[in-house]
Amino acid sequence: MNKLAKKGSGIDFGALNDDPAVPSPTPPRPRTGVGAISASLTMGRGIQDENDKLKTRLAEVEGREFVLKLDPKRVRPSVWANRHDASFASKEFDSLRDQIESAGGNIQPIKVRPLKNDPDHDYEIAYGHRRHRACLILGLQVLAIVEPLSDQQLFIDMERENRGRQDLSPWEQGLHYRRALDHGLFPSARQLALSTGASVGLVSGALALADLPSEVIAAFGNPLVLQYRYASVLSQAVAKDPEGVRSRALKITGSGGVFSPKHVLHQLLQSDPLGTSTLEFHRTDGKRVGSLDRDAKGAVTIKLRPGSLSSEAQMKLERFLVELFKS
Repeated sequence: MNKLAKKGSGIDFGALNDDPAVPSPTPPRPRTGVGAISASLTMGRGIQDENDKLKTRLAEVEGREFVLKLDPKRVRPSVWANRHDASFASKEFDSLRDQIESAGGNIQPIKVRPLKNDPDHDYEIAYGHRRHRACLILGLQVLAIVEPLSDQQLFIDMERENRGRQDLSPWEQGLHYRRALDHGLFPSARQLALSTGASVGLVSGALALADLPSEVIAAFGNPLVLQYRYASVLSQAVAKDPEGVRSRALKITGSGGVFSPKHVLHQLLQSDPLGTSTLEFHRTDGKRVGSLDRDAKGAVTIKLRPGSLSSEAQMKLERFLVELFKS
């Protein structure tokens, strides 16, 4: 027996599979340059998504924070959100949206916390609701700090960030505080102030505005015009004569006029129907064009600024007054 036969004699050929080994399939290679680029981008997005998920998981486990770019559709507003819808229909918001569009995204990150058990959203906003809304409208990813937060921590972060920017209206601030107290985040307004670093007076004034009757709020047209200095006098007036204040508020709203906040405040505080009063006339753009003044004796004076009425409109007004006194 030659050497080759000796080597082969130890092999059990019967144990070998008759079928040839099938190599594991390899993914087809793109046939074009465009296809190669597309495949590369798809792989890159998958890796990036997985990387973001790992960072979010690490943030949850270790309590660390990361800065990520997120799909704004997967980020929901906070239950403690302190922005009224009117804030998203202002010139300031339009300017912010234009800045974000020009920059290709928000330079200043928002802050979010990871969510569980919400099939539609992965994150909840702590602060940055306007930046998030702008990115959502523009279809841009939103730059965000991701950090696990308790309800109270989220509220405190939101409150401090917005108060530092000083762009919340007093009424919005009041609703923000009222919601936190109603949900038991803090046992009292004083404790809320101590926890957030706000003054007790500011918290009390904001809450007084938020607690005004809805009829009083509606009389101002836009609740964002309410000022802290209105809180005390309006609260006292409502406490003293709730039905009278509500009645005057409904009358203002029902008139269909556009009045300055100062005028509305003055009318709401008029407890004596025979007392002095001033009714201001404004154009649709808010510019004051005249007034109707009544003194303590009941004498009425109408004053109109030059050019506020056309010649035809002035003649109509004169005819109306003539006919009014004939009746």
